[in-house]
Amino acid sequence: MCGILFRLQKSAINDSFHDELWNQLIIRNKQRGPDIQGKFSKSIQFSPSFIINLIFYGAALHLRGPTVNKQPLIDNDEQDVLLWNGEIFNGIEVPPGENDTKYLFAALKESHKVENDKDQNDVILEILQKIEGPYAIVYWQNSRRKLWFGRDCLGRRSLLWHLPSEGDDNFILTSVGCNISRASEASSSSSYFTEVPANEPLEEFLTHYKWHEVNESVNDSSVNDTFPSPEDLPQLPNPLDVSNTPFVPAISPEIQIAIDKLIEELGDSVKRRVIDIPRTRSIWDARVAIMFSGGLDCICLAVLADKYIPKEETIDLLNVGFENPRIQQAKKDKKKRISHEVPKNSIYNVPDRLTGRQGVEELRKIAPDRKWNFVEVNVPYEEACAFKNEVTELMAPSDTIMDLSIAMAFWFAVRGKGLYDEIHLSTLQVPKFIDALTFLFYSKARVILVGVGADELLGGYSRHREAFRHGGWKKLIEEIQLDVDRISTRNLGRDDRIISSHSKESRFPYLASNVVSFLCSLPMHTKVDMRYERGIGEKLLLRHVARQLGLFNASSLWKRAIQFGAKTAKMTSENNKEKGNMKVGKE
Repeated sequence: MCGILFRLQKSAINDSFHDELWNQLIIRNKQRGPDIQGKFSKSIQFSPSFIINLIFYGAALHLRGPTVNKQPLIDNDEQDVLLWNGEIFNGIEVPPGENDTKYLFAALKESHKVENDKDQNDVILEILQKIEGPYAIVYWQNSRRKLWFGRDCLGRRSLLWHLPSEGDDNFILTSVGCNISRASEASSSSSYFTEVPANEPLEEFLTHYKWHEVNESVNDSSVNDTFPSPEDLPQLPNPLDVSNTPFVPAISPEIQIAIDKLIEELGDSVKRRVIDIPRTRSIWDARVAIMFSGGLDCICLAVLADKYIPKEETIDLLNVGFENPRIQQAKKDKKKRISHEVPKNSIYNVPDRLTGRQGVEELRKIAPDRKWNFVEVNVPYEEACAFKNEVTELMAPSDTIMDLSIAMAFWFAVRGKGLYDEIHLSTLQVPKFIDALTFLFYSKARVILVGVGADELLGGYSRHREAFRHGGWKKLIEEIQLDVDRISTRNLGRDDRIISSHSKESRFPYLASNVVSFLCSLPMHTKVDMRYERGIGEKLLLRHVARQLGLFNASSLWKRAIQFGAKTAKMTSENNKEKGNMKVGKE
């Protein structure tokens, strides 16, 4: 994972504003890649009076291969330059233990063997589109004086740009923005930088190469629109049945095949994302952590990760809870406190904390030989306020109240500073990593597994249930297709900027091309059946998978968005009328 930064400027311009901006962007990008940094400048003369400078900067985090490679990569013969922020899990052969950046660079240079200009374009496009994995790229093809840049088709890695608005302006590409000011007028990064579209037309003066079927699995995201026949649907439960046994829909042979296949495909995705991570710290530190609410999506990832990470290694489960004064005041207003004795951490017993504790106990029963570090990240209200501006700057150009609620939860969770699960503390063999007085724990894991994508692909949102209620299977299929289509334009760039600011990398197993392609190919009734009540019908297929993995308690949990589960939504009582789509106020 890297922070990548590119600047195109006229060499004759002495611009203190852009120089200062560049220095701030270097600081931000270095947070993403603290292990090694590099810079390369190149001048191109178009006429005696017109010269432009190309400046490349890369900051790398060591996550692949035996040694970390400095970026940018430069070809001494052709003077090509590569900035790469991504992971190649498939599509280009990268031997185990090797760095994927140099293999990508070697593949891109194969285009020089083709003489025809159009054919060279085709070679580069084919290479980029067959990559399975998240990425953002800046590639200078010197022989053609051509700059290639972009993101993977799902937009899993951030890439922002600033398009010149006047003759002396700079063209800038960067993994993350920063706050700037010019001519004594404040201007936020949300207005100065915007996200490079992952899968949309670009500006007229640029050539936009649309994703096409070079690699079918990358773009095969058309949702199966087959309507179920009455024979395809299991019988609904008898409303007169008062049994205490949770209802489980019948599993047909067709659904059993889908269960087995999803375990295989999702397992392969998890495997590719957790193996071959170099150890850069103590053997006692986890290399992999999971954003862990105890919910269905993340706990399935945890069980699958357990299959592929050596049993002697720990896995960190990051569980975040916020002190929300609005919620605490509401509780006080509802009923008077009976006892003066309040458990120390009761204000952090938010919904995700409670399901998280249940989830880790279920994991310990399934995988008792694994050390599961359940890290309780408790965020006091004052600390949340203290870091609000930092998070707001990092998430830009995302700028709504909902963006902030989610970004705050991600930022504090991934920071990895929390209380270690005291119940399990007695089994820990390395007490030097735990503060003896407070049991304070710091997660050192550099790879964070996140369950993003499961709700879009498997029908987990409340609006999916509403669509079915209003328009049956037809409307449900349309709503899920809409969600799949807009994955690349929603929140993945924001999440990458937030998580990477802690020198850690997010990985999204549900968004692997093989998983997306498989789930989109399934008939809708195989994945979701909104005839059933909450906790049963939504993400039906994943609930069956959870039960087959031994997760019987988690298989019946409802969907709960992180801003509500961690209680970051509406943290003050002064703004009860604020809506999630409103802009974040300036302070």
